[in-house]
Amino acid sequence: MRIKLLFAALLLGTSSVLAQEMNSLMFRAGVKSPELKNDSITFRLVAPKARKVSVSASWLGYNPNNLQLTQQRDGIWSVTIPQPDPELYTYTFVVDGVSLLDPSNVQVQRDGSRYMNALLVPGDYADNYAECSKPGNVEHVWYYSAENQMTRRMYVYTPYGYDKNKKTKYPVLYLLHGGGGDEDAWSTLGRTCQIMDNLIAQGKAEPMLVVMPNGNPNQYAAQTLGIPVKQDVKQYASGFDNYSSLVADIVPYIEKNYNVIKNRSGRSVAGLSMGGGQSFFIAFRNIDTFSSVGIFSSGLIGASAIGGAPFDAEAHFPGMYSNPAKYNKFNVIYLSCGEQDNRIDGMLDFKKKLDEKAYKGVVWEQYPGGHEWKVWRRNLASFVQLIFKK
Repeated sequence: MRIKLLFAALLLGTSSVLAQEMNSLMFRAGVKSPELKNDSITFRLVAPKARKVSVSASWLGYNPNNLQLTQQRDGIWSVTIPQPDPELYTYTFVVDGVSLLDPSNVQVQRDGSRYMNALLVPGDYADNYAECSKPGNVEHVWYYSAENQMTRRMYVYTPYGYDKNKKTKYPVLYLLHGGGGDEDAWSTLGRTCQIMDNLIAQGKAEPMLVVMPNGNPNQYAAQTLGIPVKQDVKQYASGFDNYSSLVADIVPYIEKNYNVIKNRSGRSVAGLSMGGGQSFFIAFRNIDTFSSVGIFSSGLIGASAIGGAPFDAEAHFPGMYSNPAKYNKFNVIYLSCGEQDNRIDGMLDFKKKLDEKAYKGVVWEQYPGGHEWKVWRRNLASFVQLIFKK
């Protein structure tokens, strides 16, 4: 009898706990955050015991003091604000000084080791960041790098309609991330797949593959996989001139395993920040391999503004200015930077010197913003519309 009573009590207790959990889940499920309605956004958070709740938002410089919530009924905190301009933004809640993800928003992005919620405000160019009705695919590919003596991972985007069993050959963009990033950065933070899907569907960009490798020589793959970094890594000239593996390992792998154009006309390379510096070395060292190069917000070229040595292209590649015919072979040299990025003066100076030496295909663009993804997404969208034109 005692056993039956004890068992019944346990069942009752368990049911009570489960009921409380389900009630909590149901209560939270009824909280919508963020809610885009008309021209406003409402953020909500269930935090009945909190003393202060705010939002740390990218469009407000991640300053939580700029967007504070007010406690409403049943412990729900909320705030309603006008929608910012169309863009893909990131944010977190700050509860009594502690940064937390919004539990009502399943859209989460990782930037290095930092996690943030994503918020897409539609309209204008930001519509290219939304899912397309004709989506391509993204493969997570492991390949062997003899250059680094490692098995490494890269992401490979293939456009809608790609079929390895068909004879159609596609050009390839090799797209490099920045410092602190990895092979996941461009597809997640950069919305590469959505941008490519939409621009290809609109006929604004040629169907192409986009290869997004890991540009950190000591990493096998993104840190989220929990694989320790390699200790005995090959030593390179610098943190920018450190990616010979792209040409030595990755290009041959792609051309062996995918239906791609296997000559210069079908290859371009581009990157942001650290990846922009890597793209500079890769492109100008391999002018017979790549037809175009994109350099976004380069920490190499704009180094003097961030405490580095002044950039001297002639020192890196003798003849860049003294014998320009040696390097003036690209269809497109795309240079861009955010208007509030302190690297912009160095980037503009490089562009000026190329113009003075009559380099062809030089394109300059600048966008409102600092050293951030809202600039680089627009760089990508613009660059891919310029390359591989038939």
